[in-house]
Amino acid sequence: MPKKNILIAGLGLIGGSLARAIKSGHPDYHVSAYNRSQAPRDFAIQERLVDEVSDNFADLAVKADVIILNFPVQLSIKFLDFLSELSLKKNVLISDSGSTKFEIVTAAEEIFKGKAVRFIGGHPMAGSHKTGVIASSELLFENAYYILTPSRLSKAADFDELKNLLARTRAKFVELSAEEHDAMTAVTSHFPHVVAASLVDNTHDFAAIMPFTENLAAGGFRDMTRIAESSPDMWSEILMSNSEHIVHQIDRFNEKLNAVKRLISQKQSAEIWAFFDKARQLRSQMPIHKGAMENFYDLFISVPDKSGVIYEVLGYFAGHDLSIINIKINETRVELNGVLQLTFKTENDQATAERLIQEHSNYDVYK
Repeated sequence: MPKKNILIAGLGLIGGSLARAIKSGHPDYHVSAYNRSQAPRDFAIQERLVDEVSDNFADLAVKADVIILNFPVQLSIKFLDFLSELSLKKNVLISDSGSTKFEIVTAAEEIFKGKAVRFIGGHPMAGSHKTGVIASSELLFENAYYILTPSRLSKAADFDELKNLLARTRAKFVELSAEEHDAMTAVTSHFPHVVAASLVDNTHDFAAIMPFTENLAAGGFRDMTRIAESSPDMWSEILMSNSEHIVHQIDRFNEKLNAVKRLISQKQSAEIWAFFDKARQLRSQMPIHKGAMENFYDLFISVPDKSGVIYEVLGYFAGHDLSIINIKINETRVELNGVLQLTFKTENDQATAERLIQEHSNYDVYK
């Protein structure tokens, strides 16, 4: 059986990570990469992510058995138009990694109607605060959901083929219709970005009246608005590509805010308590998915602001072979306690660490 020729179009964080995973899982496949800029191409060759690079998309595309587009949705659609003009291999399989699916699936069905081309929409739901191919990792997608969306150009066997190609990503593949994908991601991703940006904008506006306001924006505000620092280019396009579902969520949210507003205005303390309690319970029951760190166990330790306190706490664990995934300091201020956050691989390690801290110190420990 001849080895396959795989084209990764776009060598950013996602494209580079896909290239690594495919090459690792299928070392006999020929993996090529298109990228307009020279530096990512050079890096990909030097690090042996791929076997071939070029800034000539057409030259690579006509040789490919599988093409994965890693661009914003509108740009990917332009590449689909361009592909339709080329003499592609018969039954070439095309996919993408964009954040919305209905628009590109619909475009692909129209562009390739009557052609020997297969198309499956893709969305690996993973990312990093780092960017570019230099930050790419084979482990980026591990345990993350990888959404695959069918089209009139795809069959069940095509999904098996694509999953096999991407097996080394160790992602959790989920098949959804394009409509389902866009509706769900509007709720869990796209609309929350609108809320986060609005909170920042609202606080900034209020600070024009009371300038010290922004100094009081502490942990809760920080956590709720972290995603407001995301790329405006990317998020403006996502909102335009999924506008109907996002507008629907804004309308629903306004209804909920108005309901809470009425409770506050009417001093309905019991109902307000029930509102928060319901949200607390629902949040605790949600299977919040965290990609490669899906199953993890946190401890929060109130520690004094003094030199060596992290080493002190970690010293309590000596000889106990605990697996610590992450260490983070929250809310540290001079002469006040901060919060040391330790993330453990297993629940047993978390329990052992909690016991050891309580045995060796008077620090308050929370889960």
